[in-house]
Amino acid sequence: MKKHDFLTTIGIVIGFGLTVWGMASGGTNLKIFFDPASIAITVGGSFAALLIAYPISAMKNVTKIIKQSFKENTSASTEIIDCFISLSKKARKGGLLSLEDDIALLPDKFLKKGLQMVVDGLDPETIKEVMELEIDEMERRHEDGINILKAWAAYAPAFGMLGTLIGLIQMLSSLSDTSAVASGMGKALITTFYGALLANLVLIPMAHNLTYKSSIEVNNREMMLEGILSIQSGVNPRSVKERLTTYLSPPDRIKFIEEQAKVVEVSENV
Repeated sequence: MKKHDFLTTIGIVIGFGLTVWGMASGGTNLKIFFDPASIAITVGGSFAALLIAYPISAMKNVTKIIKQSFKENTSASTEIIDCFISLSKKARKGGLLSLEDDIALLPDKFLKKGLQMVVDGLDPETIKEVMELEIDEMERRHEDGINILKAWAAYAPAFGMLGTLIGLIQMLSSLSDTSAVASGMGKALITTFYGALLANLVLIPMAHNLTYKSSIEVNNREMMLEGILSIQSGVNPRSVKERLTTYLSPPDRIKFIEEQAKVVEVSENV
């Protein structure tokens, strides 16, 4: 199970909190910022546009897509490297078939599938082709979800403006009543406010959040594929480590190497 990404929740809470504080700081009643009709036009209208733009097969995953932005990637890159160093040591000593018990305990389905193909004796070209296709398909699914959020973010301000135009038309129809004009102007602008808030505080940040997480997951899976092929070819654990650390950023690589050196030093002193 993936961990909860608290930064996403904190960001949304802070964003809405500061917005509400700004709304209340002028001494105005917060009730004037709540208008059910404006919410229906902005949120409902923009979602209706999504239903037109995307098939039901894509739309049924909207809730799942949004939930993903509140979850962290399960495996850190350094944990993956440690896992492959351990597996390569075992494979070198007991052969590839000795990994079967370890494969059953692995939490990552992609990693389990790749190593199982190695144990089953498939050739490296086939394994690489199958696993790369799986990575490409994962990227495509992620991109589809991100595009849905981006489309919704584009529609929300547009429907906010549509609600504003409706409010202006209603306002202009009652120009003889000065108080109604002032009230109508305020209501007309609320839909634009809702659209801007929904797009810029929720949908666009979530799309960027998922883009970043997708790139990390792709990098991790490419690292796993490199590790799988390295184990199959009988590469020694040190070479496996050297290959996989190339997928880390320079600061993470230095930190990982330092941690590995400390582990070696401790084991030598025991």
